[in-house]
Amino acid sequence: MKKALFITAALFLSMTAYAQKAEIKFDNTTVDLGKFGPEDVIKQCNFTFKNTGDANLYIHQVIPSCGCTSESFPKHAIKPGESGTIVLTYNGTKKGARKFRTSILVHSNAKHEMTKIYIKGEQLPRPIHEVEEITVEE
Repeated sequence: MKKALFITAALFLSMTAYAQKAEIKFDNTTVDLGKFGPEDVIKQCNFTFKNTGDANLYIHQVIPSCGCTSESFPKHAIKPGESGTIVLTYNGTKKGARKFRTSILVHSNAKHEMTKIYIKGEQLPRPIHEVEEITVEE
């Protein structure tokens, strides 16, 4: 009985050691949108990744940390060796002047199931227009 249990455990361990797993590798984990003014507050950027594992990669969810960022990502399998792109759109329409760094959580079936990527930038203030003072003589 002990011998059968040992063989079963050894077989299980050897199978899990050789289990195929997808791996996600991003070209860059941070994209800097730079400085931009109030007339250009919608910015789009791409995160390219590659499946460096030996099984199909599936992106389950892409979750930005704030409501100012929307996402688009592949819904199909990314085969080993293939690449894909996650597209993020930052919309600062309802935001004031600020520096920001937004994290985006990528959930997948990869070896590391959760990966964080980031967008950052600086939204500049609206220009102040000087008003010429007019005096009225009585």
